[in-house]
Amino acid sequence: MEQEQQNEIRGLLQILEQTAEIAEDAILTEAYKNAEERCITQFNKVLKRLIEIEAVPNDLFDALQEDASYGEISIACHHLAAFLSEGLGAFPDLKGMMTNMLGKKFIDDITDEIKESKFGDLIRNAMPDFLTLKTLDDISKSFDVSHNGPKKLIIDTELGAIKIHTADTDKVNVFVHRSAQIKSDRLAADILDDFQVNFIEEGKNLKIDGNFITEKQHWRKIADRIDIGFDVVVPRSRYDIDLKTKNGDITVTDVNGAVECRTANGNLQFQNITGLLYAYTEKGNVRLNKGKGDIRLETLRGDIDISENTGKVDTVTSGGNLRCTNVVGEINGESSGGFIKIIACKGGAKLDASGGSIDVENDGPITAKTIGGSINADIIGQLKDDSVIEASGGDVTVSLISAVAAKLDARSGGGEIISALPIIRTDKDDAESWKLQGVINSEGPLMTLRSVGGDIILKSKP
Repeated sequence: MEQEQQNEIRGLLQILEQTAEIAEDAILTEAYKNAEERCITQFNKVLKRLIEIEAVPNDLFDALQEDASYGEISIACHHLAAFLSEGLGAFPDLKGMMTNMLGKKFIDDITDEIKESKFGDLIRNAMPDFLTLKTLDDISKSFDVSHNGPKKLIIDTELGAIKIHTADTDKVNVFVHRSAQIKSDRLAADILDDFQVNFIEEGKNLKIDGNFITEKQHWRKIADRIDIGFDVVVPRSRYDIDLKTKNGDITVTDVNGAVECRTANGNLQFQNITGLLYAYTEKGNVRLNKGKGDIRLETLRGDIDISENTGKVDTVTSGGNLRCTNVVGEINGESSGGFIKIIACKGGAKLDASGGSIDVENDGPITAKTIGGSINADIIGQLKDDSVIEASGGDVTVSLISAVAAKLDARSGGGEIISALPIIRTDKDDAESWKLQGVINSEGPLMTLRSVGGDIILKSKP
């Protein structure tokens, strides 16, 4: 290649480097808001010129689309620069520039690969190299909690997943892992270096804080490229847990003690918990498998799933579904934009759904209301107390044992009332097709049924 063409490629590489930097800074800081079009135009001009001077094949790289994101712009710049580095052996004066742009390790690796393999294979393998991790030294700590040692673990971190396990031990063992993808986001390494973990023993509490020293907020934009994890083992004997992370999943297994967990963005999962449980996530699912104790679970955007718990249950989900199976204890459940399913539960239920249906199998009493859905209630055994079931925009179906004793007040607006059970009417003087008042078999708790825009159906079962 002539010196003139070599100088031109040098200039084009500088443009690629600057364009990539602008795109990556924009992802992190929003410093170049709405400048995507300018970056796209610049990349496409560089690509067109490289094709004209036959520095790259005509059909190897695609021009960026007009709606390309900053992330796509950055990757396109790096891929094109990686291809041009094929000529490093022939043009050593370009190596310093490429090293500054892509990193010495990448350049050394790519030069060796060019010598030993076809360039097509190199391009296909380029992406994993860009996602090389930077890993800080793992943190490993052990605390003696026997006798007068701490009896409660508190973790408060700005970023990171948390996992809690138990073992037959009188120590709390803490392991912290920290890594970041630094090829796709140049500032991720700096952000990771800024993350600090502190351990504080305060009376009966062991507190672990994870914070960014300079209060950097850029991590929020690339949280999926930073991997921070807290893995902690606590004694299997009673030990209380209080966990909080702004971004990350929380998993707690086999804990005997009070558990309190909060995350702004992540899933919450619990297994075999004995004690009070409170869990909250702004965005994520909440799941409990086997619990003994009163619980309250909340999510603003996600599902709640409870399987096998003994104790009172309070749940609230916005934009998700609620499912409870084999719960012994009163259930209070609210769902917006999702369905509610209560299966094989005992202790009564108070359920409220908006935009979803309710299916409930419980020994009662049952209070269930939904707007924009139907209700299917299967009451186990005799009614124990008054029940109220109301649906707007759907049917109300209630299954009762044939020998049930209950009073009935049923009213349907725009639908029929159908019963497979014998009913002694008490409203004969004021009988209407849309309402039915009476006694099923004999006097008992009052069952109030209401439907707007649907039927009311009473079914008999053995």
